[in-house]
Order: sequence, then C-alpha cells, then structure tokens
Amino acid sequence: MISTEEILRRLRNLREERFLRQESLAGQLGIDRSTYARKEGGDIPITTGEWLKLAEIMGADISYFFGPPPPPPPPTTAAGGNVDGTQGKLLLQLYNSLSPEERQDLVAGIHLLLKGIRKKKVREALERLVEAR
Repeated sequence: MISTEEILRRLRNLREERFLRQESLAGQLGIDRSTYARKEGGDIPITTGEWLKLAEIMGADISYFFGPPPPPPPPTTAAGGNVDGTQGKLLLQLYNSLSPEERQDLVAGIHLLLKGIRKKKVREALERLVEAR
C-alpha cells in the first residue's frame, strides 16, 4: 500500500514539474494558499473532489498519485538530455522545421516560461540556451 507521504510527495513533485505555485492551485480549488500548503503538507486531508480537480489542473491521471510508482526517468547527461540524445534531436528537428516567425514565437514562449521558473540555476541554464540561438 502506498503511504500518504508518498502520495503527497508525488503531488508536490508534479506541481513543481509543472511550474505551478501553491497560490495558483489554491485559487483554482477555491481555498487560500495557507490552507493549500497545509493540505499539501499533510496537515489537512485533501478531499476526493480536490484530488480530481488537482489531477485535471495538472494534466495528470489520478492514478499518478495513488497507483504504482511511475517508471524511473531515462538516464540523463550533464546537459539534461537523454543519454542517446533523443530529446535534443527532437527539439532540434522541431526548431529546424519552423518558419522564422514560428521560431520567434517559440523563443518568446521560452522567455515567458523563464519568468515562471523559480530555481536560479535552471533559469540561468535556460537563459544561456536561449541566448545561444
């Protein structure tokens, strides 16, 4: 049986992976941030309806929280890509397939994402990648 701590860890990890803030999720659930933080921390139970809404907001299947552990991510290089470079190759193919206007839109979208990233090292690495283009 999966522990409550593991379920809440999955919730927190998914929220962070989606670059969502507690304030944002709290607002969408109709509660204040401190209440959400207490729910995510395990101090207050999360209702079934809230779990369903959280899964919907984050684009996850509800089984992600309560099911068997997700498979481990593929090994990555220091640059963060797959060992075989598949992700990097796909991103490069996508970029190269775009028109100049679409490329500008993609870069502008990345800039918007950077504003939402709170971890300084990740933000700086992404900014260097964008500047290299």
